[in-house]
Amino acid sequence: MNKKQGKVGQARSEIVAQIPMACADEDSAIEFMETRRWGDTPKCACCDSENVYQQMNADKSKREAHCRWRCRDCKKQYSVRKGTVLEDSRIPLRHWCFAFWAACSSKKGVSAKQIQRQTGLSYKSALFLMHRIRFAMAPTEPDPKLDGTVEVDETYVGGKPRNKGWKFGDPNRRAQWSTKTRVVGMVQRDGEVRAQVAPTITAKNLREIVMDNVDTTARLITDEYKGYKKIGPEFKSHETINHSKKEYARGDVTTNTIEGFFGLLKRKLYGTHHAVSKAHLNRYVHEAAFIYNHRHMDDGARTEAAIKRAVGKRLTYAEPIKKPA
Repeated sequence: MNKKQGKVGQARSEIVAQIPMACADEDSAIEFMETRRWGDTPKCACCDSENVYQQMNADKSKREAHCRWRCRDCKKQYSVRKGTVLEDSRIPLRHWCFAFWAACSSKKGVSAKQIQRQTGLSYKSALFLMHRIRFAMAPTEPDPKLDGTVEVDETYVGGKPRNKGWKFGDPNRRAQWSTKTRVVGMVQRDGEVRAQVAPTITAKNLREIVMDNVDTTARLITDEYKGYKKIGPEFKSHETINHSKKEYARGDVTTNTIEGFFGLLKRKLYGTHHAVSKAHLNRYVHEAAFIYNHRHMDDGARTEAAIKRAVGKRLTYAEPIKKPA
């Protein structure tokens, strides 16, 4: 281990050591969140100025609870919650710290009922909190497109259809998934994954999703679904694996990596949450992708990355819910 790696490991160990206190004491939680957001140089959450100072109560023994900072330039008061998913929330910051930690330290996530039991919050508040953490984990800006060797596949999430008249051996096998929600996933070998809910699985929709996330210089690997045939010529190369003939690997031509991610996603949905609304499924997918993309970090660094992603995002009670078709 070189000196740089040693310093990074030491910094991460310090984060892990601070988390238990941040989850138990409100002042420690505030200091923990301020350090994660601003580091050693506090800034104004309104104008980004560094010309700020801490506000104290009358006897100077403790900082004020709600407006802990004031900016000398814009004259505004603010706290570490300002401009994040935590803004306007009355949930104590120590519970936010615990929920961020719980969500980032488990490969298959944590349910709102678990947060309710361990924090004493109501289920409604715990669900409010977890939805905003999942919203924070979603990409803030368009990430660089995937390149190299990229596997693309789709999966279906939901319960079994009822009374659809489907019979085993029907050549139109996809009819059995008609009531399920579609999720399209793309993964770069030894790299990141991108996944999102799709209204339908058609050649047009697949092309739009794949072109938005994958560079045309990439080598594309998919299954035999005919919707990919029109997309393939636009990339450097396109190879397929024929699952209908029980072919799952031909040399390095395989979609096992993206199917492995789908396996983690479904174990998370069915094992931890049991049932997820179609309206909110995209947030759970983003959470699973965030955990997968930060899998090489330890729990402390992953928690810090999630907290930093919470900046610049808001999700209010009045936020409209867009249901997939």
